[in-house]
Amino acid sequence: MADLQWREKVKRITNVAESGQHVPEQAKSFGMGCFYIFFVLIILLFLFLLIGFIQKGHYIAASIVGLLCLGGIIIIRRIINADQLPK
Repeated sequence: MADLQWREKVKRITNVAESGQHVPEQAKSFGMGCFYIFFVLIILLFLFLLIGFIQKGHYIAASIVGLLCLGGIIIIRRIINADQLPK
């Protein structure tokens, strides 16, 4: 009997998590803000690595880090400019 109650609770939690209707808007914006801050910090780290590699003359590593940094900038711009993320 307890197993069936546990399954129903898990089903309800899964439905709420998939629909996202019961998550407050403030929590959603806080989560996206944390995501943006984390992503910007990673891009800044890549920029510092890029500058360091160029100063030391490691141009192959600098080009790889530069491509990663450029890819991160493109991804974050697409996320910010997206009207609504696909489901």
